[in-house]
Amino acid sequence: MQKYLVFIIILVTVLSCNSAGTNRGEPVARVYSNYLYRQDLEGIFPANITPADSARIASNYIDKWVRNQLFLRLAEINLPEEEKNLDKQIANYRTTLLVHKYQHYLLGQKLDSLVTMREIEEYYNNHVNNLLLERPAIRGVFLKVPADAPNREQLTGMFTGALDMTHIESYANRYAKRFLTFTDTWMYADDLLREFPAGSTARSNLPQSAGQVTASDHNFFYFMGITEYMPPGERMPLSVAARKIKNIIINRRKIQFLNELEKSVMNEGLDKNSVQYF
Repeated sequence: MQKYLVFIIILVTVLSCNSAGTNRGEPVARVYSNYLYRQDLEGIFPANITPADSARIASNYIDKWVRNQLFLRLAEINLPEEEKNLDKQIANYRTTLLVHKYQHYLLGQKLDSLVTMREIEEYYNNHVNNLLLERPAIRGVFLKVPADAPNREQLTGMFTGALDMTHIESYANRYAKRFLTFTDTWMYADDLLREFPAGSTARSNLPQSAGQVTASDHNFFYFMGITEYMPPGERMPLSVAARKIKNIIINRRKIQFLNELEKSVMNEGLDKNSVQYF
């Protein structure tokens, strides 16, 4: 860490000796007649960063600036004049960017993002054929227990007949590092299979009915008991569809808000004679 501090101090000291006569402080790099100043680096460092990371980030930023300046000079020298005339493109980009930022600002200030369960259910009931599963969904439980946890065979035994949640929860409370119970709601199977170790055959051996999925590595034993299975193509359960429906409703509100905003802005401009067509 000390060597990085020394490097920074030396760099700043040397460069400050060459910065006499400038109004922007200490330069940290030069490409031909263009300078990058120390104040240009303000704001590029995350909070609570170490001196070593600060030096690395500063060095990368400076190197990138130098490369861009070198390429910019080559472009200025070698491109035809008509290729370098970017004023119209820059103006259009600035206009588009500012309008987008302002619309985004208004959306954050004005848009009602609260979606009630009643709205979700109403949409769900009115779009029976548009909400179909693209991936399998399941109900059940998932446990991740240490590899040396005792009586692991109890877990598989608890799924031979009716689901014994009392004993499963008791076992999970004593030994599980991770325990998920989703017997009353549906979840995407592949979201849960990500809990299994990479390369595990469990990821490709999902039973297409009630059953069990297990896997092991050096540290843990993984168990998923499936009480119900729903294949792709079936209508999404409400618990699975709810998030998608919420996003659909909010996106509809965004479109409606922006359309109304556009009409309002146009009407105001016309009413105040700020707009004139020739």
